[in-house]
Amino acid sequence: MSNFSGHPAGSRSVLALAALGVVYGDIGTSPLYAFRESLSAGDGIPVIEANIFGVLSLMVWSLLIVVTIKYLLLVMRADNHGEGGILALTALILPRTTKSRPRRLIFVVIGLFGTALLYGDGMITPAISVLSAVEGVSLAAPALSHWVIPLAVVILVALFSVQRFGTGRVGAVFGPAMLAWFSVLAILGAISIAQNPHVFLALSPTYAVSFFINNGFRGFLVLGSVFLVVTGGEALYADLGHFGRRPIQTGWFFVVFPALILNYFGQGALLLRSPEAIENPFFLLAPGWAQWPMTALATVASVIASQALISGAFSITAQAINLDYAPRFRVLHTSVTERGQVYVPHINWVLAIAAVGLVVAFGTSSGLAAAYGVAVTMTMLITTVLFLVVSRVRWNWSWPKALGVTFPLFVVDSAFLGANLFKIPQGGWFPLVIGLGVFTLMSTWRTGRLALRDEALPRRLALSRYIRSLKTDPPQRVPGTAVYLHRRPGVVPPALLANFHTFRVLHEEMVVLNVVVSDDAHVPRARRDRIRHRDLDFHEVELTYGFADRIDVPADLQSIVDSQLNFSPEATTYFLGRETLEPGKRHWILAMRDRLFIVLHRNARNPADAFQLPADRTIGVATQLRFADSS
Repeated sequence: MSNFSGHPAGSRSVLALAALGVVYGDIGTSPLYAFRESLSAGDGIPVIEANIFGVLSLMVWSLLIVVTIKYLLLVMRADNHGEGGILALTALILPRTTKSRPRRLIFVVIGLFGTALLYGDGMITPAISVLSAVEGVSLAAPALSHWVIPLAVVILVALFSVQRFGTGRVGAVFGPAMLAWFSVLAILGAISIAQNPHVFLALSPTYAVSFFINNGFRGFLVLGSVFLVVTGGEALYADLGHFGRRPIQTGWFFVVFPALILNYFGQGALLLRSPEAIENPFFLLAPGWAQWPMTALATVASVIASQALISGAFSITAQAINLDYAPRFRVLHTSVTERGQVYVPHINWVLAIAAVGLVVAFGTSSGLAAAYGVAVTMTMLITTVLFLVVSRVRWNWSWPKALGVTFPLFVVDSAFLGANLFKIPQGGWFPLVIGLGVFTLMSTWRTGRLALRDEALPRRLALSRYIRSLKTDPPQRVPGTAVYLHRRPGVVPPALLANFHTFRVLHEEMVVLNVVVSDDAHVPRARRDRIRHRDLDFHEVELTYGFADRIDVPADLQSIVDSQLNFSPEATTYFLGRETLEPGKRHWILAMRDRLFIVLHRNARNPADAFQLPADRTIGVATQLRFADSS
């Protein structure tokens, strides 16, 4: 776990600066488009003082309630051994007993859907951030406006290309750049505010209330664009495992929040003087000579803005794999000191292709703004519901306390979601379709894995019974050690039975290994292994990992070798069972789901790679299974 307090003073500041670059890019670039969209989206709402003050009040209180109170002070306390994100939050309420299973499984399904929605958001965020920044070229040099889309595509490809270097290295480069960005935001805002200091009257929430009273339903719809100021909150939580809670909080209170408030109020002061600046209030804050430098800096910041969602998607994918909600992808750990920093090549390039496609398809940041927000508001609402459950089942809060804290957040999230639902026809359908597709894949994989286990249960043979049968008819033993990986403790692996049936020999040392991934993010090395010695030199070994741990079976077996077992790793052969699946005769919908699982199963990453098994000493043994027919 990346715990800020666990680092020496020098590395703490470095970690905080890197967190500033990775975590706050999305929220930090919202000034590029949030104010513009909030008033222009109001279709018929004039750019006058009352409306400017109303939008400013909505923005500042949204930042306070959603980001400061909800995420930084409340939700980030619900970490799973240092890991954050909606899937880690879901893992905290996974049913631990049969009695609690039916009710909690409902929330697990809800959490899984919220997790799936984040992938849609992860596709839109890079596209809208980069495109909104590059559009500054149109102001600096209108003749070059036709280069906006090609330039955005090139920048996106470059961004996704550097992800393989890891969050830590990327953050080390992005951190100073974002510090410069927030400094410029604050300076430009402060200069504008100095000309109209009474704009700070909008800090009062009464202006937000008056805005709704004066504009009615049209004012409510503006919430869909005001929400743009808090997008990135869920990614902020997902990136908890990369840096830890304290550097993220420090960056917000001392740098990000003050800079955002100054810039938004600076844009408001500009509109008070020049309502026509609503065309692009961010870039018009800067003098004419600064348009090119601002475009360049905004482009750099927008590239960084995408990092929070990208690294969050990597973390969530790694968690889903280890919780068995997704097939095994190749997951690379990019830091030897920060265990939460991972890179998932497949996810990286899927996000890249989708982001480029969105830029080409929508063409402008205003067009993408219509698609942005629906998925993330749903995810934020789901996070509030799951936080309520966690506060009850894990922290034992009383109902009055739990509801007193979460109900106001639920009302705010619901209002944002209601306003964003009207964006669905204009493009909000896209992240919903992506989320539904990812949810289908994740739920199909989980359901298929459980069905696979159930199909294999009738064929299982107790290991103790098998050993007794060997005593009556001793087999020939050959030198070396055989390690058979199997999911069911106390049961003979099908690969062992198939191998013995074919060759009628056993190795001198027999190890039946069960790899378990727990609901906790990390499992200390001292609690990782359990061993049970049986007759005839059989040994049952269980290795338990946290869902954020790096699995390395040979290395962990080596430590057991040194202390409890008597065999040579160099003379060890690993045997993996590999099921060949056939769909059952079922209703066509269930049969399609069976076939989808079979495709996922065939294309999943080889367990030998996932467990770090040596390729030259690993043998796969196939067994055939068929899904149950409908009765």
